Formats: sequence, structure tokens, C-alpha cells
Amino acid sequence: MFPMVTSFKKYGQLTIRATRYFGQSFMITLSQANHLLVTIQYPYEKLITSEHFCGRIHFEFDKCIACEVCARVYRIDLHVVGWKFEIDIQKKLLLNYSIDFGIYIFGGNCIEYCPTNCLSMTKE
Repeated sequence: MFPMVTSFKKYGQLTIRATRYFGQSFMITLSQANHLLVTIQYPYEKLITSEHFCGRIHFEFDKCIACEVCARVYRIDLHVVGWKFEIDIQKKLLLNYSIDFGIYIFGGNCIEYCPTNCLSMTKE
């Protein structure tokens, strides 16, 4: 055959294939238009979370005995516990406690190993 005829034939086949792909993607888009919206009006409606959901960490300053178990669970400097030893009462006093949420992965190991349960996970 003539080279021009074969090139027009290939062009026609490619055009038909592209039109078919475009039509399939358009049909998928239209099929999703009939579904109900899943948007939740956040302050007024709460999403039901799983019982294994790991949310924010809640820390109770009064319960902490500054044992630093939470800091030793993770190898990196994730938890920073500042304390000083009071000689007259023979006890550690907690000065400050902070968590670097930039590297925290919300695994919950620090909560699991805390002896006084001063750390807990919220559902938020």
C-alpha cells in the first residue's frame, strides 16, 4: 500500500482508541456523580473512630513521677523530661515535659509502658 494510506489508517486507529479511553474516563466520572456526599460538618458532627485509633496524647502533670520510661522507650530524643531531685523529700520533681510531634509516629508505646498512667490517647 501507499505509505500515506497506512499513516492515515494508523492515525484513525489511534484517534478511535483515544476517543474510547476518553469516553471510559468520562463514564467513570459520571458514575461517581450519583453517590451521596461524605462531607462531615466537623464541629457539629463527629466521625466515628475505631477503638484502635491513636489520637492526641493527653498528659497529666500531677501524676508524672519523672521516671523517664517514656523517653527510654523511643531511641530518639522524642520525649524531653526535665526534673530535679529534692533532697528534703527524697523525690524527683517534674519541671517540664514536652513531646516533639514532628517525629512522633503515634504508636502508643510510651503510653503502654507508663507506670503511673499519666499519658493517655484521646479520640481526637
